[in-house]
Parts: sequence; structure tokens; C-alpha cells
Amino acid sequence: MKRIKKIKVSIIAIVVIIIVLLGINAFIKLNNKGVERLKKLYNELNSSQTYLFEMEYDENTKIIMAQKDGKTIIDQYSENSHTTTIIKDNNTYLVLHDREEYYVYEQNNVEQSILTEGLKEIVDKEFIVDTEKINGKKYLYEEYSGSTMFMLSNTLNISEEEIKTRFYFDNDDNLVYVRTIKGVNQELVKIKIEKEVDDSIFEIPSNYAENS
Repeated sequence: MKRIKKIKVSIIAIVVIIIVLLGINAFIKLNNKGVERLKKLYNELNSSQTYLFEMEYDENTKIIMAQKDGKTIIDQYSENSHTTTIIKDNNTYLVLHDREEYYVYEQNNVEQSILTEGLKEIVDKEFIVDTEKINGKKYLYEEYSGSTMFMLSNTLNISEEEIKTRFYFDNDDNLVYVRTIKGVNQELVKIKIEKEVDDSIFEIPSNYAENS
């Protein structure tokens, strides 16, 4: 009889522990959701207008977007090419590094807020919060429904409802990865953000020739 009582007490204790752990986990998730890390990042970038935002898809493919003092750069690397779009002085410059030449489009001031506008389309949507390990390290993520500017390849046979985008943050709330989930396919992008930008990145190399 005493053994049966001990077993019952043990089972009750285990159930209580599970309930407490589930409650703590739910509280942590609710508390983490209240932080709205992606919205915080958007507000910081939008207000400062000085940043360097790097998206690395693989060792050959990456995009760098930077802004400072009304100047913008979009640097695109792929396996076979490297091009840079520079917007400054109310002109747009297309730089072809492989050919060491560039084109000037005068009085053609294209959209300079691609990054912040892209984030703005996301931050007011509903999202869920959870954690996941990437390369053995645990990160908190915010998951939003639908495609975003971070999706590299378009998927015509998948609806928007089937696409999920996860934004992963480290312990200091720095955005470090973005994962796009498209059905059974996924894209993981490594993110690096810098708050200081060197003026030299907005300059065209002096040995490059202007083309018309």
C-alpha cells in the first residue's frame, strides 16, 4: 500500500513539474514576443539612416546594402559577377567590376530605402516566437507568414500562405540569420549589420572607365 502511495506521489510530482515547465516556457515565449525585435531593428535603421547590411546566401552569393549622408550603395556578388549600384548627388552609377567600367544615369535618383521599406512591409504582421539551433547554437526567432525581400529564388508553384520567414536573433538581439521556408525547400541567409560606414565604399575606383 505504501509503495502504491509513493508511486502516486511520484506521478503527481512529475505532472506538477511538467505543468510548471510548460508554464515557464509559455511565459518566456509571451515575454519574448512583447519585445518585437524585428520592429526594433527597423526603427533603429529607419531613424539613423546610417548602416551597412550584408546578406550572405553562400560563399559566392551575397548582397550588401549601405546608407550614409543621403548616399546609398547596393553591392551584388555572384559566382560570375560583381556589380555595384551607387546612388549619390542625384545620380545613379552602375559599376561593373569585372569589366572595370561604369555607367552614369544623371538625374536618376532611384529608390534608396529598399531595406527599410522591405522591413516595413513585415514588422506590423502577426508573428510567432520560438527557438532553434543553427550550427549548434541556439537562437530565438520571430516567424512571419509570406515571402520577403530576403527570398533569393521565386517559387511560382507555392502560394504566399505556404511561405514562412524566420528572423533569428542572438542574445544581444542582433539579427544574425534569416530563413525562408518554401514548402519542403529552405533558404538560409547569414546577416551582418554594422552601424558605422566608411565613405570610401561610395567611391568608384579611379582606374575604372566611364561608359556611355
